[in-house]
Amino acid sequence: MVRFRVAEHDFELTMGAMCRPVPVPRNFRVFMVEGAEDGEPLFRVRLDSPVEPRVDEPLVRLDYELTVGDCTLCVYPDEYRLTIRSAGECTIVCPFVEAGEVAHYYSDILAEGHKPNSVMFDHALCFAYSFATLPHKTLLIHSSVVMKDGRAVMCLGESGTGKSTHTRLWLENIPHTERLNDDGPVVRAMEDGRVVVYGSPWSGKGAVYRNEGCPVVAFLRLSQAPENRIKPLRSLAAFGALLPSTLPTLQKEERTLDQICGALSDMIGSVPTYALACLPDAAAAQLSYETIFAALG
Repeated sequence: MVRFRVAEHDFELTMGAMCRPVPVPRNFRVFMVEGAEDGEPLFRVRLDSPVEPRVDEPLVRLDYELTVGDCTLCVYPDEYRLTIRSAGECTIVCPFVEAGEVAHYYSDILAEGHKPNSVMFDHALCFAYSFATLPHKTLLIHSSVVMKDGRAVMCLGESGTGKSTHTRLWLENIPHTERLNDDGPVVRAMEDGRVVVYGSPWSGKGAVYRNEGCPVVAFLRLSQAPENRIKPLRSLAAFGALLPSTLPTLQKEERTLDQICGALSDMIGSVPTYALACLPDAAAAQLSYETIFAALG
């Protein structure tokens, strides 16, 4: 058994009766914690469990592509099943549980004869984590995050719009800035009204793995344009700016979509959202920085 803590949520990976050691990929190591002294984890995943096929038809079936490979998500009344194909095939099964219960998920990713690659391992655990933490107003939001003086700005946008480029321009042109995560940070709407973003094991090509959190002071939705301009977004537009950056697979079923919408509503009620149409230049970084931080006072 190995325990991890991401965004203050604990989860464990286990193997079966053979007691083989659980392999820990490099991007997960900084999130490892010792023992189980802090009580039960939020969920456990057994990695070498047989997955029997279901004969009933799913409520929803979704096929989608990965950078390397493809996936099939099947939504049933009592569980989600995600099959990942990338130099092999594995399935992870995530049953729904009642509030307060430890979720027990299982996968054949390390079953006999299976040889998972990093894409399969990362995507399976990313899905399991997102599914389990959603009732706790926790979202993995596709974005690049820059920190300045203990406050975070999350840059969102479609693939290829320049999220990583824009945060790099902050690092190069705004003093005392750091990058927290470059692809899949975890964001929580806290009970006290704060919105906090955390580093995660899922950081894409940027490979920034930091086990820390930072209050969010702005969401910044990027688009490419021939000139730099920025404007604040009202609630409905802000919601539309953030929803596409949440995990698409969890938007396919009413229960999980409701939970996403509830978490987003809390987040945009506490943190301003801006739309930045921009060039990939230093002036764009300066404009977004000055606009966001001037509004903070």
